[in-house]
This record gives sequence, C-alpha cells and structure tokens, in this order.
Amino acid sequence: MTVALVLGGARCVYADVEAALALGHFDGVVACNDIATRWPGPLAAAVSKHPERWAGWLKQRADAGHAPPARIFAHLEVRNATPKALRHVTDFTEFRFPGQTGTGSSGLFALKVALVDLGFDRAVLCGVPISEMAGHVTNGPVWSDAPHYREAWTEAAPEIIGRARSMSGWTRDLLGAPTADWIAR
Repeated sequence: MTVALVLGGARCVYADVEAALALGHFDGVVACNDIATRWPGPLAAAVSKHPERWAGWLKQRADAGHAPPARIFAHLEVRNATPKALRHVTDFTEFRFPGQTGTGSSGLFALKVALVDLGFDRAVLCGVPISEMAGHVTNGPVWSDAPHYREAWTEAAPEIIGRARSMSGWTRDLLGAPTADWIAR
C-alpha cells in the first residue's frame, strides 16, 4: 500500500506536515499551488487550476534550491489556454472525482491526482482544512470562500472516505484523522 502526503495552502500546513510525519512514512508528496514553491523535498506532482502561474512558481522553487516536480498537472478545461501559460504542464486531467459536479478547492484536485492519476492507495491531507479561519500561506488570515467548496468535497466523499484522512479542520471532521496504524497498513 502506498500513501501520499497531499499539501494545500492553508497556514496550518507546516504544523500539519510535522504532525503527519511524526505518524509515519509517506511514499510521495503532491502539492498544490503556492505550497509547491515552499516544500523542500521531492514532489511526485504539483497541481493547480491556475497553470498560468507555474512559470513564477517554478522559478521560486528553483531559486530556493528545490528540484522541479516530477509532474505538473492542470485540469482538462485549460488545454485551450495560450501555449505560454501551459508550457510547464506535463499532464492534463479531469479535476473532479466521479459523481462530483461542483468545483472543489485545489486541495481536492491534488487529492484526486494523488489517488486516481498517480495511483496512491491512500492520502493524508495537510494544509487542506477547508475552514474559513485557517487562512492561507500567502493570502491572509481568513479564507472566506471555504464554505463554497465544501459541497464538492461532500459529493466526492464516496470516492475518498476510507482512502483519505486529514490533519485539520472541516476535512478532518469529514474524513477522520490519520493514525500511525492507518498510514502503516
């Protein structure tokens, strides 16, 4: 069984990662958006619904001395964007799980990439609480859009409950918190 660490952009991401790593070993890391610039280790994939930002994000990653992600995912709907905006994207994929009609956060897209596109058996979410007061690593202390994304997470629940756990917030309430035994099995 393989387990991914999925990184989102909430301010709690660093505490979440520290707590998750204390529980066990992870076989790969998938990061979305800005946090991909800050994760110092290897990335199995970087994911975004905003592929036009990859040039800047990859430069930030390189300037920090971090290796580029093994793969960079964008959603299928952006395939017709300008070639310049897409030049760093290696993979296009549907960003929704089966049964999901709404748009979830980039964290849900990263989870989908980890479980479906990369084939990890399970995943632990860090920095993906989908909570208003969790804030963002670069965009401030409050994320007022959080409740807007919860419906898509609920729609995706049949695909992710049992396969994903979360370290914090509303997603921890939905999916449960990981344990050392859950990660190791």
